[in-house]
Amino acid sequence: MDGIKVNQTKPRWLILCRVSFSLLSWILIICIVVQVYLAGMALFGNTEVWKWHRTFVHMFEYISVLLFILGLIGKVSWKMTWGSLGLFLLFNIQYYTAHGIAGALHPVFALVLFWGALALVRSSYPFLKRR
Repeated sequence: MDGIKVNQTKPRWLILCRVSFSLLSWILIICIVVQVYLAGMALFGNTEVWKWHRTFVHMFEYISVLLFILGLIGKVSWKMTWGSLGLFLLFNIQYYTAHGIAGALHPVFALVLFWGALALVRSSYPFLKRR
């Protein structure tokens, strides 16, 4: 077998998991931006928008869990896989910072969520390139 090159293409399921990981990362960061926009609208405009801010998060908070599962199945780097689980933990911390004195940390954790999602997008972008 020395000298013979074996065609080692990646299985379709692996490619599908990685592309899905990248696309979901993009969706997550877009949702985070929309969520921050809704908070800004409610704060500086119509206070009725707070209900949208409170309910919109439930539409995308579990994307990070899907990213974790896809990361395990798709064999992406441990930083991306466990980073997505870290984002899920941050989403849960956000619920505790939405009330009382901890409210000052709520926008700070939103920045951390954005930064973490951006790191996932940047790391997973090569999965979208043709090979």
